[in-house]
Amino acid sequence: MSRSAAAESSSSLHFFLAARRSELHGLEHLQAICELVTNVCQLVHVLQKERGYSNLYLSRRHQPHHPLLGELQEQSQHKDLLLRRLLERMDKELTEGADRARLLNCIACALYRLEGLQPLRWQIRECRTSTDEAGREFTRLIGSLLSVVFEAADSALDADITHSLVALFNFMQGKELSGQERALGVMGYMAGHFNQDFQQQLRTLTDAQTRSFALFNQHAPTAVLPAWDDVQHYTEQVQRLRAIALNTRPGDLLDHGLAEVWFELCTLRIDAMHKVEHALASHIEVQCQQKIDAARLEMDNHQLQLHRLKDKADTHGNSARIFNIQTRPFDLPVQDGITEELERSMLDILQEQQLLIQTRDDALLQAKRALDERKDIEKAKWLLVKHHHLTEAAAHDRLQRAAMENGISLADVAHQFLEQLAKQKGTDKPARP
Repeated sequence: MSRSAAAESSSSLHFFLAARRSELHGLEHLQAICELVTNVCQLVHVLQKERGYSNLYLSRRHQPHHPLLGELQEQSQHKDLLLRRLLERMDKELTEGADRARLLNCIACALYRLEGLQPLRWQIRECRTSTDEAGREFTRLIGSLLSVVFEAADSALDADITHSLVALFNFMQGKELSGQERALGVMGYMAGHFNQDFQQQLRTLTDAQTRSFALFNQHAPTAVLPAWDDVQHYTEQVQRLRAIALNTRPGDLLDHGLAEVWFELCTLRIDAMHKVEHALASHIEVQCQQKIDAARLEMDNHQLQLHRLKDKADTHGNSARIFNIQTRPFDLPVQDGITEELERSMLDILQEQQLLIQTRDDALLQAKRALDERKDIEKAKWLLVKHHHLTEAAAHDRLQRAAMENGISLADVAHQFLEQLAKQKGTDKPARP
């Protein structure tokens, strides 16, 4: 083999194997991100528990401080500490990427809200805050942590793992809405009645749960579905008390004791949901390791195969080049090659990899469609809040109403609204969903 042929062969192998190493490093980074997601999931669960018992404690101010509330606060602080230690360990890996600004911003926001939790806990213990205000603070914090999960799913570069992360995010979103419903129900039952505003909020939370869990079912691996089936038993029990709340009329008085029953049933349901979260997080962990093992094996096999071909070609002593992209099409054989066998093998491997990458890209786009739809819905909702001075709930209701009236999905309404807004930009005519 001539020196020029050897150099070209070496360069081809170098960059081909560099591409495989890049894929492997991407999967290893994704594995670290999924570990972060698992830690966030665990922290969110204990915060939801702490919020629930804080709400119950503030609703019954004459009761002594509930010992369980103190235990839950300690659990939250422990999970918070574990998350911070993980972030310290991942600092270099997280901050060196050029495409992680949104994820890092979400992490920063979540940490900022976590730092404000201690003063809130003191206010709760001393009954210096209301159930509404305490609930809002916890909900903002949990929302910030869920944004970290969303951005992690959006940054994933493997279709199968993206599907699982999309399933996990939507499940966590549905579980969080269930926690908000628990708090709202406690306030209503403790008051002895549900006014129309409470009932509308309850319907909104119920509908949003349905949408979140539908997306979870769409993307979830079959391995976690049995755990989800176990949740349905508790959902049926919650539904009975939910129906009472939704069907009461002005002036109807409800038994205050139902607040405790409602709280316990909702808590059992949410705890059962956490088992689904755990199963899904474990599945993602296994997925990541399997993908990494497969990528390493594939890289080793390609390296061995290509080196064997190169060594075989070297024995012929022919002066040739593998290919020259400036003088001929990529997929045409050379006339003076190292050997036709080496040329065909190299091109077959490269073209096979190109096809595989394209297939993966197409699958990834499909997996991320649900995330893109959510982005459109959130953007449309906040534009309605900004331009029409609506509350977040009112903006969502308007989008939902437009979807029902037109017989299309919420995502389609949001997309049409954003397109309409883009077309009318620069005019005085406001866009309407």
